Amino acid sequence: MPFGGIKKTAFAVLVLCSVAGFLTGCATVPSRQFRAQAVPEAFKAILQDTDAYKGQRVILGGYVLETINEPDRTLLVVLQAPLDFQNSPKSQDLSEGRFLVQTREFLDPEIFSKDRRLTVGGTVQGILSRQLGNTTYPYPLIESVELHLWSKEVHYPRPYDPWYPCWRCPWDPCDPFYPCYPWW
Repeated sequence: MPFGGIKKTAFAVLVLCSVAGFLTGCATVPSRQFRAQAVPEAFKAILQDTDAYKGQRVILGGYVLETINEPDRTLLVVLQAPLDFQNSPKSQDLSEGRFLVQTREFLDPEIFSKDRRLTVGGTVQGILSRQLGNTTYPYPLIESVELHLWSKEVHYPRPYDPWYPCWRCPWDPCDPFYPCYPWW
């Protein structure tokens, strides 16, 4: 039985690859160590009493509104959005405000562009007031420890199916604004 050992080896490799794929596919954002030290998401509480949260680790997410590169840091203006079970931002319509993310790295504005989804794990630094329209808005400032930019959401259109919208017989009159068959 020379093939018995090969089958066992192939099976072991398959199991190891499956386990490795499962573990990498279940990687969390931010890391498990950071999540253990972070305060549960409480953006509204941070916005109302920033001094109580100063120096604490938090996990926030949202949508990038603007990337501002300065000589010694990059500021991201983020529209807050609640996080789902994977710490991915939900809809912009559920936002409770805005916050700033500060990092010492250079972040390319083309990559960190408007409406990109972002999850940040960082420490609360305080409030930074900035002009927003005709008013001054108090932005909570988060010093980034872990930053995750989510991939762009791509919505593919449904392929054109000439038979789908018109289920009537070919000799029935069709709607002139939406013909049943592309060759008519």
